[in-house]
Amino acid sequence: MTPWRILVLAIVLALPGGASALERVHSERLKRDIAVAVHVPSPAAVTRWTSAHPGASMQLVLFLPGAWDGPKDFLREGIEAFLTDREANGELPPSLWVAVTHHQSWYADRRDGTFPYERFLMDELIPLLEAQHPGFGGTPRARSITGLSMGGFGALNLTARTGAFSRCLALSPALVRAPFTNLPWYVRHSLTRTFPGEPAAFAPWNPWEHLGGSAELIVGCGTEDEHGLAEVCRTFGRVCQERGRPVRVELQPGGHDYGYWTPAFKQWASWLVRGEAFTAPAVTPGPATR
Repeated sequence: MTPWRILVLAIVLALPGGASALERVHSERLKRDIAVAVHVPSPAAVTRWTSAHPGASMQLVLFLPGAWDGPKDFLREGIEAFLTDREANGELPPSLWVAVTHHQSWYADRRDGTFPYERFLMDELIPLLEAQHPGFGGTPRARSITGLSMGGFGALNLTARTGAFSRCLALSPALVRAPFTNLPWYVRHSLTRTFPGEPAAFAPWNPWEHLGGSAELIVGCGTEDEHGLAEVCRTFGRVCQERGRPVRVELQPGGHDYGYWTPAFKQWASWLVRGEAFTAPAVTPGPATR
């Protein structure tokens, strides 16, 4: 990234209320600008919290939208405003959030090398934010990741593959597996463009194999999800349980939309920013087949 672009982004992100509109981050790896929404806590909230917790890091949260969503939804659904309000009232620790545009990438590097989106996130975006906002992130313990639908897949995958996050919230995750033949053509197209179609070759990205790594994990879904993901998430939880992987599976009324996702993000925001400890694993009973 060129020095002048770094300077411009640093100024924008440091401005009070800088998350009220989408910003653009240039990626040298992707050779384009990526639209993002960033939540930056107010200086007053940061000062109050750091005075009470000297030397402690504040959380950086990577927010991954679904296939038909983007960073604008992070703003439109009031999630950024919710964080600002709760931080001002002292109900949440200050945290730095960034919601990104996915470009149908599945948050992974395209297999032909032409669109290395994982590398953009891990090698460009997160280091830039942490450099411009000292005290946020910097270690796996001080980073969380969350996503919905395709973003839920991305959250599980990035957590397992990078080891860069200590907490993962995956809502209505697309728990796909190769060769993707049971999926609609438009979903298959983006998957086969990104990943190998052979099950063995897809294994490094297969959530049924890596189970989201070793980070603290919550998987949530609406019980009326029109894609049948509630039962899939229940089964995923049972597989995790059988393999000794701690997970909390939370199924609540709702569909595959922000009518479920927005309240769920608000419910688990405190956990993501380490305002609450990880609760005992809970898995709704269900079949353990894979």
